[in-house]
Amino acid sequence: MKTLVRNIVPQKSERGQAIVLIAFAFIGLVAAVGLVTDTGLLMIEYGKLKRSVDAAAVAAAQEFRPDPDTGSLNTTAMENAALSMLQLNQNQNVRDVTVHTCEDTGANRPALCNPNPVTDPVNNRKLVEVTAVADVGFAFLRVLGIESAEITVSSIGEAATIDLVLLVDTSGSMAYQTSGSLTGPDPGDNPITCNTADNCQPLRAVKDVALDFVDSLIYFGYDRVSVITMTQQASGAGDAVLRDPTEVLPLSFDRDTILFTIDNLKVFQPRVCDGSNAPGECLQFIGGSYNTPYCEIFQSAIGDPDPGIRATADPSSCPSSNIGGMLKLAQRSFSGSGNANNQRLDSLWVTVLLASGPANASTPSDADLVTYPNGYCPQNTWLFFAMPDPKPKWCRDAYPGNERSPSSSLVAYTNPISGQVMDISLYDAEDYARDMADNLAAMKTGNGVTIYTIGLGESVASLQANGTPAVTCTVEESSGPRPCGEAEYLFTYIAREAGDALNPTINHGEYFYAPNNVTLRNIFEIIAQNIATKISQ
Repeated sequence: MKTLVRNIVPQKSERGQAIVLIAFAFIGLVAAVGLVTDTGLLMIEYGKLKRSVDAAAVAAAQEFRPDPDTGSLNTTAMENAALSMLQLNQNQNVRDVTVHTCEDTGANRPALCNPNPVTDPVNNRKLVEVTAVADVGFAFLRVLGIESAEITVSSIGEAATIDLVLLVDTSGSMAYQTSGSLTGPDPGDNPITCNTADNCQPLRAVKDVALDFVDSLIYFGYDRVSVITMTQQASGAGDAVLRDPTEVLPLSFDRDTILFTIDNLKVFQPRVCDGSNAPGECLQFIGGSYNTPYCEIFQSAIGDPDPGIRATADPSSCPSSNIGGMLKLAQRSFSGSGNANNQRLDSLWVTVLLASGPANASTPSDADLVTYPNGYCPQNTWLFFAMPDPKPKWCRDAYPGNERSPSSSLVAYTNPISGQVMDISLYDAEDYARDMADNLAAMKTGNGVTIYTIGLGESVASLQANGTPAVTCTVEESSGPRPCGEAEYLFTYIAREAGDALNPTINHGEYFYAPNNVTLRNIFEIIAQNIATKISQ
């Protein structure tokens, strides 16, 4: 019997073994729970960090531009942008953040770099890699001595490269302030003289600001700049040129070439008047002293005693403010200037147009060249001084924005001198400029082409659109109401509305009024900041 009882009752040693087994089982249970719980925590923190690093990479890419002081890539701005985004997303456990680009000296980063950046710069991309390291603290795995784990997350952000086309007014008005006088004939405003001395005003001030604008916005090697002028460019003091808009520089990566081109722009320099009554504007000299640009062919006809000749006085070859022609050339620049391989569909296409007055010249299409050899200049604008109010001006009527086409129905016109009735087209230089703006803004799918316009000087705010004295402008101004000119209706349309009928998703720019060249610098800075917000992808 005693033996039987001893076999039934457990020994003390066996009871101790059970406690040990239970303890190990408990540790295993905690480990299993910890593995599930802390692994889930680890995955949550990884996902949170990944989203934050993605955002940080995009923020860093937005700063892919030159340092204003050194001209080199502004890596400090990129790092600060990445850190700010991580802090904004409350990633407190991050202990190490690095930002890399293809520009890193000695770095081998095939994911970020074009293998042929010099021979094939069109494929250079603004890629920025952000890497963050963080420690994730555990709750249950601490029992096993595992207090935390390190996670590393990388992400690549891209900023759009910029293709920038500068459209610069080089008409005769860009020399009207050389001697300080704003209006009237002035011997000091001779474009031949000021072009040689490189002091034509306000063009010289415009060039200085444009140089700073390009140097602060464009990261050379990735971004490109094209320069288009309103008129051909003279190469010497005696070089007479035509009024045709000119692509002085196709889209270029080269910093020295771009800055040299801008710095050497010249005011329109037509021939000197010689009494030949040849078509086109000429420079009038009286007593050997420069007087003013002059439409010799028109003045000769309008001063003729024969009313039949006076009635046919045609000024269409003289005006040179061909805004539409510049916008048409901008389309060519974005298309590769005749080489489709030079077109970059994935870049941000931006145009900045600066003009000192309304459109009064145009470039006829090949189909219209015979009918309108000097551009679209309706006969009812030729003898504007004899027309009733509101009076038109050469090659533009008093009603901007009719948006006709050259093929629209003809209307009856009575010549005020001869009384002859004829059928004419009312399609004018401003209608042409609006059409070219529509085509430019909508030439790229998606966000289209962003166009900024700047109206410089008194000529853009001289008259209201209907020819009556100026009233409160419809263009918003932080400084309050001011007079609004006919040119501003065109510039506002180009910047804010052009192309909407063709592409409703266009990311429009803005119109700015610069009463003088002193305000230009601030305007260009605003445009640069605005462009910078559009380059992230």
